[in-house]
Amino acid sequence: MKIARSALMLLLAVAVATVSFVSGSVSADEGHDHAKKGHDHESMMQKEKRITEALSALPVEDQKSAKAQRFCPIMTYDRLGMMGTPVKVSIDGKPVFLCCRACKDEAVKRGAKTVKTVAKLRDATKTLAELPMTERMAIEAQKYCAVADTSFLGSMGKPIKLEVKGKPIYLCCKGCSKKATTDPSGTLAKAEKLKKAGMLHGHDHQHSKQ
Repeated sequence: MKIARSALMLLLAVAVATVSFVSGSVSADEGHDHAKKGHDHESMMQKEKRITEALSALPVEDQKSAKAQRFCPIMTYDRLGMMGTPVKVSIDGKPVFLCCRACKDEAVKRGAKTVKTVAKLRDATKTLAELPMTERMAIEAQKYCAVADTSFLGSMGKPIKLEVKGKPIYLCCKGCSKKATTDPSGTLAKAEKLKKAGMLHGHDHQHSKQ
């Protein structure tokens, strides 16, 4: 009888230890995820601080214009200010801000097309400014519609959000919804490609999308 009770107590002890170990593992994982989110937020805030400091070197009116444009019209994934103080040029009598001097020749060469791109960037910036920062960042990471992949998200009003295989994808307008849902896998693949373009190419003029 004593042996049976001892065995039972041993089994209970093992069970408690196992539950404690599993609970501890889950808590550690959750803590790691929480730390990662905190790290991402910190990194994002540091990036915004660098951009603010770079833009502050411009005259006040130019700061407003650069913030309204937000991105370079040549390297369209590049935020103005990420590479230092933006470069201002005049094209067709319109002020245009570039991420760096390396974009100047191309911007001038494209002429009216550059000015048109700036107008679309300004429209997109105004629209996306009304969204929560996390959603805005997700949209800007994709940058272009997953169907009409030359259309800036936000330049035609608030982007349409779809969930495909648990992942959010964005479209420029309702008109693209039918095609997106007809081929969800292809739409998701295009969205992932667009996001990858921003991460991999960065400031590579050979891969500028416009």
